[in-house]
Amino acid sequence: MSDESLPPDLQQMAADLNQAQQHFQQARTEWERQAAQLAEARDRLADMEERNRSLTLALETSRGQMAAERQRAQAHQERGDRLAHILQQLHRAVARGNVHQWILQACLSITQASRGLYLTADGPQGALRVRAAVEMDGYPDAAPSERILALCHPVLETGETSVFRHPTDLAGLPGPWRPSEEFPNCVAAPVVLMKKARGVILVAQKRDGTFDDDDVQTLLHIGDEAAAALENETLRRQLQDAYLATVRVLSDAMEVKDPYTQGHSDMVSRYADRIALHLGLSEYDRSIVSYAALLHDIGKIGVSDGVLNKPGPLLPEERALVRSHVRVGADLLRHVPVLDPVAEVVLHHHEWYDGSGYPDGLQGEDIPIGARIVSVVDAYSAMITRRSYKEPYPETRAREELRACARIQFDPRVVEAFLAVLDEPEDEEGEGGTGHDDRLRPLEALFQRHA
Repeated sequence: MSDESLPPDLQQMAADLNQAQQHFQQARTEWERQAAQLAEARDRLADMEERNRSLTLALETSRGQMAAERQRAQAHQERGDRLAHILQQLHRAVARGNVHQWILQACLSITQASRGLYLTADGPQGALRVRAAVEMDGYPDAAPSERILALCHPVLETGETSVFRHPTDLAGLPGPWRPSEEFPNCVAAPVVLMKKARGVILVAQKRDGTFDDDDVQTLLHIGDEAAAALENETLRRQLQDAYLATVRVLSDAMEVKDPYTQGHSDMVSRYADRIALHLGLSEYDRSIVSYAALLHDIGKIGVSDGVLNKPGPLLPEERALVRSHVRVGADLLRHVPVLDPVAEVVLHHHEWYDGSGYPDGLQGEDIPIGARIVSVVDAYSAMITRRSYKEPYPETRAREELRACARIQFDPRVVEAFLAVLDEPEDEEGEGGTGHDDRLRPLEALFQRHA
């Protein structure tokens, strides 16, 4: 039956139904399209969430890596700062003595190790000697044990660092001599001098973890610097010995020149050093005083024997010649650069406190303190010893002369210090003494200031 045969109202209903079906189909199509879009959007969202999680994870990983890098950079910076400070102090420590102990302490500090040894040897097959030790029972007095020798000899023979990171690495070595030689890890680094291993720095038992490549490189760096510092110190000692030999030759030449003053310079030097100590002078100033006192008359080498040993009064021109010895002596000493401050004292040791002395007529505190000290002791020694032109004074008279000439010829403070020194017992070892040979005061203080 066609829709046209239906009543009008049914026809309308059929048309409405058909239209509704079309709308429904359109709506269903639209819903399916939107559902597909939603599914696609959900897939894109899931992809975005996955990418976001990946990015977040990558960001967190990157942040962790950056934090780790910052920590490593900070650790390297701190290590570098400590190393720079250590190397700066190293060359100063050489002059202070016990440099091996100082180097070992520095190596332990920068590697965070708990114990260690510093050993030296004459060569790859030379006997090892323990120079310094930290937390190692019996050392440095004891000879190295078989275990220590086994750790160090390969380093000396090859010049290469040995690293033992775990207890199993140490299993093949001889057993520990004492409990302190039983450690879980260690590094033995060479101290190379003139391209040959001359020593070994052994650090052991790192406090946190095990030794890494940075520790090894740091030890090698310190070892290289230590070797250079020790070599420099050896050369400096040789130079000082040469200077001391020069001083001895000059002093001996002076006494040969004037036999009446034999022992005079040693006496003046010995007492001058004790006065300097009594007055609280620095080590540097004491060294200047001691050497100036020993060499104060060196300029008399340029004065003829006839004038020096003349028994009677000197003629004016002879007196002028004798007085020239201070300038001759100062000029002579200035050829040795490290003795330049000594030359200044030699030049002025005949100045008078009231300004009437020579060569420049200096007065009071303008006269170097070393010259004021040498002046007092020189006069006292001349008074109590026999000379070509006089007999010796009794000690009591010499003391009276010093007191009488205080504020005129001599600094009164120095006079009082000298009289106090004369009343003190003299150390048999010559504390502060500067006589010949082993009693010469070390030149270290003058070298340090000169450098």
